[in-house]
Amino acid sequence: MSDTYLVVITDDSVTKIAVCESENIIYQCDIIHDNDAVTVDMAMVEQMAVRRNAVLSQLKNDGVNLADIRYVIAEGGLLNPCVSGIYSINKPLVEDLLDGMNGVDVVNLGGLVAFGVANILGVKSFVVDPASIDERSDVARFVSHSALRKKSLFHAMIHKYLGYLYSLSIHSDYKKLNLVICHVDDKTVSVAAHKEGVVVDVNQAYLGYGAFGLQQSGTVPASNILSMVYFKHHTEQEIKDLLLRSGSFQYYLGTSSVDKISAMLRDGNKKARQIVDACAYQISKEIASCLIPLDGKIDAVLLSGKIFSVNRFFKYISKRIENMAPISVYVEDFRLKALIFNMMKYLNGDLKAIEYV
Repeated sequence: MSDTYLVVITDDSVTKIAVCESENIIYQCDIIHDNDAVTVDMAMVEQMAVRRNAVLSQLKNDGVNLADIRYVIAEGGLLNPCVSGIYSINKPLVEDLLDGMNGVDVVNLGGLVAFGVANILGVKSFVVDPASIDERSDVARFVSHSALRKKSLFHAMIHKYLGYLYSLSIHSDYKKLNLVICHVDDKTVSVAAHKEGVVVDVNQAYLGYGAFGLQQSGTVPASNILSMVYFKHHTEQEIKDLLLRSGSFQYYLGTSSVDKISAMLRDGNKKARQIVDACAYQISKEIASCLIPLDGKIDAVLLSGKIFSVNRFFKYISKRIENMAPISVYVEDFRLKALIFNMMKYLNGDLKAIEYV
């Protein structure tokens, strides 16, 4: 029987799809959605339907035999705290993605679109390594108020894949290494301490804390937020906008494009240099803080994301952390490879599907 499957990756205005036979990509397409068809304010259930229909139409128009597809797979979203692995998409998982229980983000749409397409095709659907994987130690979870909790929301799938990828490159085992992995996507930054295959500490990349990124703020001083709420009477949405958009590259430079930021640096833009250095400084501090959860023993630091192709940015960070451990840089978008990697582990029997509850 064929091991043909469909991979779905969702970005703000693009749905990326690929049809694979085992490890081989036999079809690939980026579906670009019109601004009128998919908007930021559109409800998740509406976006799911629009993208699902667009995927099916694109596959049919390009002559892909839908009857050959046995599985649909996507990146996991902002769900309940869970363990690393591949999850069968069931009703509770769909409901939690739709509700946005841990945040509303385009990453949630991957599992929803995968589920919608799979339902029509009558096949199984999965998500891999939800962003809500929580493997932290008890001390890393602790906060100084019983009504509050630090959330583990980060680029879990990419982190886990890079851990395996690096370990293979040095003929070692991810579960025997202590790694610091930093991933910077087109919105946020996550820095995690991986101790022998377990993420024992990580910042909250989604609507949380840590270094600011290309589109989101990272840590915002609590006293400032209190002042905005109680003295300046800002609404909940205004506070969310502060956390999601203010204090980022987009806010300071008017763009989150790495190519445009690079051009600004080449043109000698002083503000661009200042913001690049500030972000690199904050990321360097996050990386250095991982010495504690890893007991001062780090085998490698892995830096992932297109922004590390910016020479000034990489040099700033590498100069400050080069004495910690060897540094490896990955500027490719690894989401497709990560999903194929996990699907192959499932097909080969190395991973069993987990039932989300």
